[in-house]
Amino acid sequence: MRFFILILAFLLPLIADEIVIDAQELIADEKSKVTQLKGNVQITRLHDKLNCDEAYIFLDKNNKPTKMQALGNVKFWLTLENNRKIQGKANKLLYFPNTQEYQIIGSAFVEEPAKKNEVKGEKIIIRYKEGYINIVGDDKAPARLIFKLDKEAKK
Repeated sequence: MRFFILILAFLLPLIADEIVIDAQELIADEKSKVTQLKGNVQITRLHDKLNCDEAYIFLDKNNKPTKMQALGNVKFWLTLENNRKIQGKANKLLYFPNTQEYQIIGSAFVEEPAKKNEVKGEKIIIRYKEGYINIVGDDKAPARLIFKLDKEAKK
């Protein structure tokens, strides 16, 4: 019972809208303020979804998340504030809740299917609040942006 209370204390700050976390194993360490999720990790919050092999949630002294890290076969589906939907995949994803910054790392790919916009690179950094995106390529593959132009209406 005490372990269950410890898990709830770690995850309660994350359940603002309700976050559902499924994994084969959950390890919560009260001293280090780190929760590790292992095996078939699936995290769902409202219309957002993240799947990966392993994830870590890092908390501050007030048990508020400061960083989330997803590793291995990372796939995600997000709905932005303006109701635009994006999806992507990578080897690793970092999320910093305080700045709402996503770092998508390792064979990173993000697309907006409705507009056929795609971004590829070794590392993609997105800060939604600021409207900022940085795409970094490497020696083997350059950063790539593919987008569809809207056709102008004829007069």
